[in-house]
Amino acid sequence: MGENEYMKIDVKKQEYVILLDLLAKANDSVKMLSVIEKDELERLLDAHKLANKFISHALTILNISHGTIIQELPSFPKINFPDSASIDVLTRAAMEAFLRFHLVFYAPKTKDEKAYRYLVHKVAGIVENMSYGFKNGKHEEGEKEELDRLRQKLESNKIYLSLKENQRTGLFQGKESDLWRWNPDTKKRLSWYDIGRNAGFGKLLAHDMYKHLSGYAHSGSLSIIQTDGALTNKKVNWLIQTSINIMEVLTANMIEEYCQMFPEAQKVLEDSGAINFVHVYVNVGHRLGENLATE
Repeated sequence: MGENEYMKIDVKKQEYVILLDLLAKANDSVKMLSVIEKDELERLLDAHKLANKFISHALTILNISHGTIIQELPSFPKINFPDSASIDVLTRAAMEAFLRFHLVFYAPKTKDEKAYRYLVHKVAGIVENMSYGFKNGKHEEGEKEELDRLRQKLESNKIYLSLKENQRTGLFQGKESDLWRWNPDTKKRLSWYDIGRNAGFGKLLAHDMYKHLSGYAHSGSLSIIQTDGALTNKKVNWLIQTSINIMEVLTANMIEEYCQMFPEAQKVLEDSGAINFVHVYVNVGHRLGENLATE
């Protein structure tokens, strides 16, 4: 890899740092002191926590992109390697965090959809936690009470009531954990691709790149070949840059949607003078139809 290619990677990483710093600053500004309604405060707090999850993935990707150094193994005093595979796994996790944020908290158009997606998302998490073998009597009782509270709220929701009885039962049994993705118009679950398209992503990002990242998360054969080949041919920075490009688009979209939900964050964005810079990367995601990789 020539010097010009390394410079191109460094410049792109600087742009990622600018976007990530802006998102972190916007996130840190949110206090929610003006939110009075209890249910809305609860929903916004959970949206804030999901944004924090996205940011934690994004920060770790930035850190790993500088190289992974291990010094704890007695037989190998110092191991230093570029971990592109882990970056791809984290990029997929960040993409799913943003897509869930988009569908559950940002995209709903009606009061019923807004309540349905959030409440079902919350129920699924509690039921999953209760399915694990680690039991704490007092904590478990609190979770059951919370499920009863959420069930009562859902029983007046038109979208929830339109589900089949076995779907409603399955939700509280952990068998229908993805009903937060339910499309009441088509009576089908939205795929990750569908959610990506709903967020405005082009087909390349919503389908091809998500599929590529999933191969790394599931240790697909192609991911092994690519990782080994990149290390052997010293082209690992090409793989890292692809994920950095994806993360720039995802971070810009998270900035835009998060700031529209939280007035304090919106002010940070406006004061930054970077609105057009953010929009550039949002639009890149919208029109992607070719290749994200560095040429």
